[in-house]
Amino acid sequence: MKDEEIEIIFQRLDKLRSDSSPLFGKMNAHQMICHCTDQMRLALGTFRAEEYGRLKAEEVISLSKAGKTVPAAKGLGQVEGGGTKPTIFENDIAILKQHVLDFSKLDEDFEFGIHPYFGNMNKEKWIRLTLYHLNHHFSQFGI
Repeated sequence: MKDEEIEIIFQRLDKLRSDSSPLFGKMNAHQMICHCTDQMRLALGTFRAEEYGRLKAEEVISLSKAGKTVPAAKGLGQVEGGGTKPTIFENDIAILKQHVLDFSKLDEDFEFGIHPYFGNMNKEKWIRLTLYHLNHHFSQFGI
């Protein structure tokens, strides 16, 4: 991840408030932060979803391109009670920022975690997915 991309992520995060309302979807702002951090944890290999392969990569891409909701893999659905539980809003934002920084410093040969729908991915693919995922959820809250 480039320094400019990280700066933009942080600027957008700084605009989010705990009472920000979603423009679409069911997660609240705090749940979204924890959900995005869990996606970073997937990449870092410190978090695993509870299911893998429920949707094929092609289905996920097709839903995404059509602007439709992609179901979260079991264990990542904040609304359903999965994933990391929100604690203190400001702390959870700081944790997400730290994960972005940690992720950006990983070597090309780092052994990334397995994505529940896309399987094994290299650093470039994880970066593209992470930027897309963050942008999607930031747009969800108008930031």
